[in-house]
Amino acid sequence: MTRVLVDTHAHLDGDAYAADLDAVLARALDAGVSHIVSAGQDQATSSATLALVASHDNVAAAVGVHPHEAKGAGDLAWLEELARKPGVVAVGEMGLDYHYDFSPREEQKDVFARQLDLAGRLDLPAIIHCREAEEDVAAALRAHFDRSRRAVIHCWTGGYDAAMAFISEFDVYLGLGGAVTFKSAADLHDAAARLPLDRLVLETDCPFMTPAPHRGKRNEPAFAALTCRRVAELRGVSEDEIAERTTSNAQRLFPRLRL
Repeated sequence: MTRVLVDTHAHLDGDAYAADLDAVLARALDAGVSHIVSAGQDQATSSATLALVASHDNVAAAVGVHPHEAKGAGDLAWLEELARKPGVVAVGEMGLDYHYDFSPREEQKDVFARQLDLAGRLDLPAIIHCREAEEDVAAALRAHFDRSRRAVIHCWTGGYDAAMAFISEFDVYLGLGGAVTFKSAADLHDAAARLPLDRLVLETDCPFMTPAPHRGKRNEPAFAALTCRRVAELRGVSEDEIAERTTSNAQRLFPRLRL
């Protein structure tokens, strides 16, 4: 059986891939990555991601406002218009980032809440960014989300207990990316080894978060295979099992993703 992987979180719209996107996507297919969810971060990048979907069958779009871009985000009427278009499988990337605080926290929380509400109205999954903001992300989910819906906290880098708290209360998925290959990520290694496999999906967050042994270079969707390998090692199972299970999870998370 051919191994099939899904990169559930990438950023393919920017300058990082402008010169060689077709080659990047070809390498992804060669590595078994059959589909890529490319996430917007504001109106411009969300629109650009949708344009990619129109010309690349293996790319799906998420549209949203990253917490860095929450300041002055406006009424988000454009976002609802884009979210209704074919090829969109989720709303996001949305959430809270208290590490950089590029946008005021109250504006971050407001824009996050409105996007959660939009995702609920349109019956679309939410792709959530959470950095040093676990308590406030959980509070927003309690107020604007329920377990009958679908969401993923992408680029999970925390430990087992914090992850299980989100899974137990909200039934969310967690995205594992390049950080799980880092030698120093002991807490994440423990989480990846013990978390329920039916709650895990693979991602790259490319062009960021490049896995070992390519750290310091541009990340790309093909490297999801390296994360798959490391998760398999940590769990003591085959790469084929991790690929099969995480791809099945990605399909449940994103019902509009046609594999």
